[in-house]
Amino acid sequence: MKLYVALVGIATCLNLVSCAQRPIDGPAVTRAQSQAIEEVRLAYEAGRYAEVAQRVGLSVDLQTAPPALHLEALKLQAFSYCLLNDTGRCKQSFNRLLNRYPTFDLAAAERQHPMWGPVFQQAKVDAGK
Repeated sequence: MKLYVALVGIATCLNLVSCAQRPIDGPAVTRAQSQAIEEVRLAYEAGRYAEVAQRVGLSVDLQTAPPALHLEALKLQAFSYCLLNDTGRCKQSFNRLLNRYPTFDLAAAERQHPMWGPVFQQAKVDAGK
């Protein structure tokens, strides 16, 4: 009986963990996708912006990730290009983001950023948003 209760408890915990990683209306995030976005976040926080841009551009795991994760990756890529003073690629990244997620908007503090705020606003104007 104790073994049965323990197994039910373990099964319940595993079910809760799987639900915690899966949005109610979307697919679960795979371990590879979680690892890919974590590597991008760490590179961004370390100031390795060229690496961020490259990782996002080349990662199949991020390109096929659920929307929230994919959106974060595209946003970090755009920010990275802006921080590398490559406004052309920054704008291209924002254009891709807005084409895929037309209702996306930056947070108020992000819109005020002197490097990517104006580039994002121009991308929105160009997209007719």
